[in-house]
Amino acid sequence: MKNFFLLSLCLCTCMSMLASCGAPRTDAADSIKAIYDLYILGDTSGISSLGMTDEDIAAAQKNYDDSLRETIRANFAASGQEINENTLDKLCSVRKDALAKMNATAEIIEESDGKATVVIHTTYFNEASLDADAFYDAKEESQQLDFETQEEQQVFLMNAYTQNLIEAYQDVTPSESTTDITVECVIQHKTWVPANMSSFGSDLASAIAGQH
Repeated sequence: MKNFFLLSLCLCTCMSMLASCGAPRTDAADSIKAIYDLYILGDTSGISSLGMTDEDIAAAQKNYDDSLRETIRANFAASGQEINENTLDKLCSVRKDALAKMNATAEIIEESDGKATVVIHTTYFNEASLDADAFYDAKEESQQLDFETQEEQQVFLMNAYTQNLIEAYQDVTPSESTTDITVECVIQHKTWVPANMSSFGSDLASAIAGQH
């Protein structure tokens, strides 16, 4: 199955909603950490301090959630199956809970002339391995049973895979070590933000999933 991480698709929504009056409210490290906290931990306190309203935060989170749900649906559809809404809700929920176990620190390593370089040190878990193991175990189980049709076997396989994946997310323990992401930052809307939002989202997605 494909990895479900969609962070890089959602970051730009957040940045366009920031307030734009006065000097930057926080330094580059705090700003980048606030974005991390919003999308990884579900913690809105940091992004609120940058001037983002509760309504805009809710909209950004909904955009992220909707994108994740559509990707999961597409993955199942590609396998010829549909995922019911209750299962989809549970899968999204346990994945959020797994990400919320993470932690990170951020530091500025260089700053001059309206530009800054920030390094995020984040914990992670190997999401690709977690996903692959869930599918492999389900496949092994399906091969040990007798089914009248291949369609029945496929339905069983996807149901077992989904349940394995839910349980795997529930059991996630983040790494003790951290992996580093270097982020080049600039000032936009009177706030420090990644100079390349797509690159930042992609790098953070890979790091959190243990692939950086």
